[in-house]
Parts: sequence; C-alpha cells; structure tokens
Amino acid sequence: MHTNQNDEKNYYDILEVTQTASADEIAAAKNRLAKKFHPDTNLQYGIDTTEQMQEILEAYRILSDPVSRADYDQSLQGHRSSMQTFDLKEEDTASEDASFVTCWKASGHLYELILESEELFRSHNRTSRLTHLSMQALKDILVLKEAQIPEQYWYPDIMNWLLFKWYQNRNFTVPYLLTLYDEYTKQEMKAVDRLKLQHRVNRFCHALKRLMKY
Repeated sequence: MHTNQNDEKNYYDILEVTQTASADEIAAAKNRLAKKFHPDTNLQYGIDTTEQMQEILEAYRILSDPVSRADYDQSLQGHRSSMQTFDLKEEDTASEDASFVTCWKASGHLYELILESEELFRSHNRTSRLTHLSMQALKDILVLKEAQIPEQYWYPDIMNWLLFKWYQNRNFTVPYLLTLYDEYTKQEMKAVDRLKLQHRVNRFCHALKRLMKY
C-alpha cells in the first residue's frame, strides 16, 4: 500500500501530525494510534482494524526515516523525485552531492564501531579487535573533523536530522546546518527531550573517548 499526493489522505494525515512534525512527534503519534487501532484490541468488539494498522505502520516506516521522508515530501509538492537512497555499506559515488552523505556515513559507521567496542569492554574481551576498531574509528573521526562538524553532533539521531535538512537544500553549508539544528532544539524540542538526547550524546562521546584511549 502506498499513499500519494492524489489520495484523500497522506502519511502525515494518517499519523495525525503536521508536515513539520519532529521525529519524536511522529514516533509518539505512531505509538498512540497503534495502541488505538491494534487488531487484537478491536477484534473482541467485532471490528477489523487491520487495514488502519497497516496504514499507520507504512506511514511511520516512511516518515521515520529522514531520507525516505525527504523523498516523500518532494512527491507531495508535485516534484519529480530524484532522491538517492544512501547506504552505509556502499562506497561514496563521484557525485559532488555525496559531500554531506560522506559525513553521515562516517558517523553511522563510527556508531557501529562504538557499539561493538562497548560489547567487548563489557565482556572484558579486550583483544586486538579493539585496536582494530580504534584504527577504523580514527578514519571516520578525520572525515567528520575535516568537515568541521564538532563531536557533539556526531550522534546518529542528530546526523539524520542534518542529512534531512541538507537534502532539502544542498547549498546549505555545514555551519549553517549546525545553526539550524541548534535553533530547532531550542525552539521546537521539549526540554525533557533535549535532556534525554543530551544524555545519549554524552554516553556516545564517553564511549568514543574510551575506544580511542585503548
């Protein structure tokens, strides 16, 4: 099932959010509606809500991913989409449009390395694998530093947001993107959500320092 701009409802309508909704708002809307329309809950009353549930999950699948959401937003505006799908496992293309994607990939790969290293630290399995991970991490760190992206922005949730904004306007410079993000967190993010995110960022930075010291 795919909803397009000619349908009565679009994905934002299905989740009952605006087109400027944040990732947290989209997730909260999905959870609220899924609870309301879950088939197991409604079948006891003789109501089949399977179709509504499928619509909710499909809308969330598209809108929760910054790349597919940008693509979908373009389709709503009636523009022909030229959206690339970015894969952490693929090599960078020669296209100049891959500039920020390179940074996004580096941050995603760095996060994967940190997750693996933390598991090794927890299991006290401090083998040569950690040395290998730290060497790989250094390559990603150099990419991000060369792009002048400070460490506190390397966390995946933040880099996803930056990628989404960059795709909307590829003329945005890195300093401007960071400014947009800072304004977003101050003006649109709830204080409790800012604190939760900052806690995750702090853990990420601490884990990174731990790996690089090994």
